[in-house]
Amino acid sequence: MAARGVVKGREGRGRILQQGRLVRGLTQRDLAERLETDQKYIWGLESGKNTIVLERIFAIMRETGIRMYMEVDDVVDEPRDDSLDEPRG
Repeated sequence: MAARGVVKGREGRGRILQQGRLVRGLTQRDLAERLETDQKYIWGLESGKNTIVLERIFAIMRETGIRMYMEVDDVVDEPRDDSLDEPRG
């Protein structure tokens, strides 16, 4: 594991997203092309740019006591399934 952390807001989210991209050896442009978006969007996420949807999600998390953890694997492997993992207690 290259990095792991609690994500409490947009700044932390941006840092861990950037770390994941860098571990994979991708530029912002490379990632944008893979996601069929533009480099400016990736830059905004990594810079902690405010988005209404994400801010609402973080507000809901704060009000309900939910914590988000993000982890960057240091091993490059096949893309993961986007489905929700079972909660770990």
